[in-house]
Amino acid sequence: MGSETRISNLKMAGIVVAVVEVLLCILSVYGLFRNLHLFGSSYLFWFVLGILSVIVIMLAIALMLYAIKKEKARWLIPHLSAQVFLILFLIIVAIVVAILLLFGAYQGIRNLIGVYDYHMSDESTFLIGIMMIIIYLLVALLEVFFLIIVWKLYKHLRDYRNIGHLTDEKNMQWENLGPPPKDNAHGSPTMGDVYPYGQEQGKML
Repeated sequence: MGSETRISNLKMAGIVVAVVEVLLCILSVYGLFRNLHLFGSSYLFWFVLGILSVIVIMLAIALMLYAIKKEKARWLIPHLSAQVFLILFLIIVAIVVAILLLFGAYQGIRNLIGVYDYHMSDESTFLIGIMMIIIYLLVALLEVFFLIIVWKLYKHLRDYRNIGHLTDEKNMQWENLGPPPKDNAHGSPTMGDVYPYGQEQGKML
């Protein structure tokens, strides 16, 4: 597979990643508003934090699309950083929820999701905890897959741009000057015995 074809495939994969992440952001915003309506003011802090996180992710997605369009690898760095942070955050939250479930600390789970003032049974809290672990781990795995794609795209755009610079430099250094002029100073065969070395040879004889 040629370099151009591979770059095109990775760029298309990057666009697919951006579309899927935008859909996930839309679902997240819907969930944030739904929880705010359901749990009220006790969920306000987590609502604001969630909205800010979505804004940051959307900015990273926009920068990634710009990087794909302009073929500039450095604009992928914010998206890569956001992906790494998101993956670590999802895994850590899933582990914390699993530990709380293991020790039956249901109030801790309610505090974690910002519904400490909302009446919720331990059974409901347990089910929510299980759902959180499953969903967070699935999203983390999906983001790991996306991270691999974006990282490959970053490396290929960086290498492709470096190769382009080297090609330009070579083209600047090597110029086609054409054939030498046809005169006696450059040894034209049409000049016959007027070669300088021909004259020198006659004098010697």
